[in-house]
Amino acid sequence: MKRNTVTEEKGFNESDILNIQNQLPEQLQEISVAPFEEFEYLEIQEHFLFVLANDFYKDELTAEQISEMESYLPENYQEIFYTD
Repeated sequence: MKRNTVTEEKGFNESDILNIQNQLPEQLQEISVAPFEEFEYLEIQEHFLFVLANDFYKDELTAEQISEMESYLPENYQEIFYTD
């Protein structure tokens, strides 16, 4: 996954951000009880990677929300953004 700066010109709007912010508490709850490496865990983990890879979304989250999401990712997750 390459790091991507998403802009409104690419078709994303405020409702996308609101959806992410509204879904985040539930996703954090689900991943906290999901068995490690099971489908649900991996699916949410992949979504966290997507959100954090896109500055348009990440910039709208609090430091606490980002930290919580990062706690379910590998320590070197940012390296994934720059691989081919």
